[in-house]
Amino acid sequence: MRWPWLPRRHAQRLLLRRVGTRLAFVLTDGAPGEQPARLLRWGLLPGARPAPAGKAIALLDPADYQILKVDTPNVPQEELKAAARWQIKELVDADLAELTLDVMHVGGDVARAQRQLFVVAARNAAIQALIEDLAEGLAERIAVVDVWETALRNLLAAQARADGLAERACAAVLLDAGLCLLVVCAGDELFYTRRIEADPGLLARARGEPAHPAAELPLGFEYQPGGALPEESPLVVELQRSIDVWERSWPELPLARLYVASATHGAEVAALIQRELGLRTLALDPLAAFAAERPAPEGEGEGDALAACIPLLGAALRTENRQL
Repeated sequence: MRWPWLPRRHAQRLLLRRVGTRLAFVLTDGAPGEQPARLLRWGLLPGARPAPAGKAIALLDPADYQILKVDTPNVPQEELKAAARWQIKELVDADLAELTLDVMHVGGDVARAQRQLFVVAARNAAIQALIEDLAEGLAERIAVVDVWETALRNLLAAQARADGLAERACAAVLLDAGLCLLVVCAGDELFYTRRIEADPGLLARARGEPAHPAAELPLGFEYQPGGALPEESPLVVELQRSIDVWERSWPELPLARLYVASATHGAEVAALIQRELGLRTLALDPLAAFAAERPAPEGEGEGDALAACIPLLGAALRTENRQL
């Protein structure tokens, strides 16, 4: 969602999001598309203290927008947004006048008999509140309001290129405290996305521990040999369902790999998912796309800071000139 008051070009980028009463930020240096960009500062701060930068990008909270998929209307490119607005009228829980819309083609410019659009519908009030809340005097420098799905796509695309899988279909799941976000990309383009409810017992299952504390046995209980079968992870079940949908929808693009983006214990969770799904699964390092010399996080400890900054690190890799 690009604003008309674009600032002059500058190599630095400041990425911002609000996490409760705290401010997560990432400051990078490097022209869009320059590989690898330098990570100058990052962290999770108790107050709004953004560092100077040429352009700022704000990240919306997932609760403040929806991302919908519709058939591409048969209209000229410049009329897509207007046509998409009427297509999603029955799919959103707000008046259309209260929403800002942006669109992008599913799979980019991939040739298909029936093309589809991703439509991002964000509440105007949420966008305005985000900009006003971030920092005094910064609003005029916010050039873009970005979303988590495209940020995770950027991280996945960078990792796939590094692993020689740029043209193959790869997936990434972001494990956040509030939700799990799944995306599938090929050739740097977003093909599929889904939000999945967070699985609180995921790490315990990955470590082979009981997902829930054992209940106290009633009096008179008699032990029977043979333990119960391991409890299935709801996240793994939903990932399998999504993979099934993908394979039916895009049989010509089989998934080559699944990556797990997590601030902690990514390797353990990836091992669990690989065991359960039989799909090659690896932990994704969100910092790997940046130059090797990286500063320590500011403010909160590294685990909390990285968890808050993963989507910002993805947004910092934004290279396209289009709206999203």
